Amino acid sequence: MQQIESHWIDSENNRRVEYSARYTRHRSGVEITILTPKQVTFLCPASQAELRTIGVRTEKGRELLVDQLHASGHLRDLELQIETDFAV
Repeated sequence: MQQIESHWIDSENNRRVEYSARYTRHRSGVEITILTPKQVTFLCPASQAELRTIGVRTEKGRELLVDQLHASGHLRDLELQIETDFAV
């Protein structure tokens, strides 16, 4: 199992979610197995400047962000990026 640090820009909610993703390589591609949200940075809607950053400290908060990451479609893009960028 390997790990990568990444982030997701949630433009609907003006925030950037930083997380780590553990993944496994298969012949058919990459599978993300564990997601751990670490912090959320809130962005100014007009300028996209960082307003404040908070850590993700509770299990409920992590679960909520993981569900939102799955619903966003971002994880499929991350899997494709890993396959392309880190091809063995």
